[in-house]
Amino acid sequence: MSTPEELIAGAEKVSKKPSGLFSFLGSSHQSRLEEAADLYVQAANLYKLQKKNAQAGQTFEKAAKAQKDAESPEEASNTLVEAYKAYKVEVPIEAARCLEEAIDMFVRRGQFRRSANFKADLGELYENELGEIQKAIDSYETASEWYKGDNASSLANKFSIKAADLYCDDSVQNYTKAATIYEAVAKDSLNNNLAKWSLKDYFLKAILCRLADNNDYASGNALLQRFLQWDPSFKTTREYEFAAKLVDSVRDGNPDGIAQASMEFDKFSRLDGFKIRVLNKIKSTVNEAPADLEEDFT
Repeated sequence: MSTPEELIAGAEKVSKKPSGLFSFLGSSHQSRLEEAADLYVQAANLYKLQKKNAQAGQTFEKAAKAQKDAESPEEASNTLVEAYKAYKVEVPIEAARCLEEAIDMFVRRGQFRRSANFKADLGELYENELGEIQKAIDSYETASEWYKGDNASSLANKFSIKAADLYCDDSVQNYTKAATIYEAVAKDSLNNNLAKWSLKDYFLKAILCRLADNNDYASGNALLQRFLQWDPSFKTTREYEFAAKLVDSVRDGNPDGIAQASMEFDKFSRLDGFKIRVLNKIKSTVNEAPADLEEDFT
């Protein structure tokens, strides 16, 4: 069996464009590029077997370039996805670069559902491997738009929620934007029996974000009333009781009330890391509201 290095050497040799008399003999340059691409792919797969993932990624990229030069963009985009998968193990920043390029090629061919799937993967790569939160948000929001355009509303909402959660990250803290997204997804889910069970969580998150946004208890209370109009059963939930206590505590400038309400809620429904982080933000910035503040509950 040939080694990866031998296969790469063979690919480089066969891909060289013949000149002079020899250009009229044998196979065309396009077929030679296709042959070279096949050799590069074989070499890349051998590197994967050897767990040399960075070398595999580099070699898949060489194969993709040969395929592009051979005017085979569909094969090239698929090979770039293989490069992404190989790089992801060891060099996530290179994985992101390859996947971005592959997505661009899918979009140009109108493959929006496939593009959405990989854009979501890209968001997870930026979020979990590279810690680039804004790029993760951008990827999730784009994936959501493409899913929506393909009538995949549940997937569109899933990645809108992922973006909203990241808008509350300490490095971003755009609570107004997050609240708007939670509210929009909740409204979209009102008549969806499969998603309806998540409504109370979307409602709570939206209210938490309004309260985290400079202790805006008036907007938080406005949402509380709006959500009751949308879904009267919300009033029977622990999420409603918790949200109402938080609104009152922020209005009264009472951080101890926030802590007490949080502990009571946590006994019955464990607070996750997201809610704890936002609650700490609310509690640490709570202040007495002006007595003449006008509340807009429209």
